[in-house]
Amino acid sequence: MSLAASYAPAPLAGCVVLVVDGTTGIGRAITARLCAAGAAVAVVGAGHPGRGDDAATNAAFLCKELAGIGHVALPYQVDAEDTEAVAGLPGQISADIGPVSASIVVVPRCGASDRLVETFHAVSSAVALALPAGAPHIEVDPGAPAAAHAAQCDDQPARSAVERLVAALSRTPDRRRSA
Repeated sequence: MSLAASYAPAPLAGCVVLVVDGTTGIGRAITARLCAAGAAVAVVGAGHPGRGDDAATNAAFLCKELAGIGHVALPYQVDAEDTEAVAGLPGQISADIGPVSASIVVVPRCGASDRLVETFHAVSSAVALALPAGAPHIEVDPGAPAAAHAAQCDDQPARSAVERLVAALSRTPDRRRSA
């Protein structure tokens, strides 16, 4: 068997995927899986009241870690309550690394207030509306986890979200859409 015959390109090669709240937990697992599948990932740290860490710093450190192992990931930060800024993300990302092929928004869990969950549903809607026509959008809302150790549960929703995205993009004639 020749090497050419055995080569299979990564399923998301050439795709730019926007991931909101992609720096910790399920979002981090999704970001890592997308990079491993060949996507360039725009990692959006979503700042919000009550967040106990710095979303922008988390995004920068994660992207540096991923770049160190050969992946393409760029950090972004947005105030989750600023829907105008959220809606501008796909355009900003398109100008920086290329047209956004798809997006995933992770809704917070584990002690998140109802108000914060509603804010992230609004973020998800704003991102979906700002995407190029036909670009897939997935909202991951795991709800309250049954297990006390949420980190152990992050892999299954991440795997499921990435598999759904790969399937959605494989059904589109040109997954590297122009904005």
